[in-house]
Amino acid sequence: LNRLGGENGVGIADLVENRLVGMKSRGVYETPGGTILYHAHKKLEELCLDRDTSHFKEGVAQKFAELVYDGKWFTPLREALSAFVDSTQRNVTGEV
Repeated sequence: LNRLGGENGVGIADLVENRLVGMKSRGVYETPGGTILYHAHKKLEELCLDRDTSHFKEGVAQKFAELVYDGKWFTPLREALSAFVDSTQRNVTGEV
């Protein structure tokens, strides 16, 4: 997937981040395989999750990302969010 996506310009992100210490930094990231898997997984979730769960999961994903970015992996909140996500993924399966 990395090769296929990379050859077709998939998965390049150019963004400005607001760091925890208050400064901004610009980053260019390339993850073609990850981008393909991410979008495929989102489509599978659309088929498997009900509307309320899907909508709530969007907020959970944002908070989860903030915790990880800020180095707060070993926190009760991250563990609780992981338990929620795990429960939503029981029936989300497919092939890419």
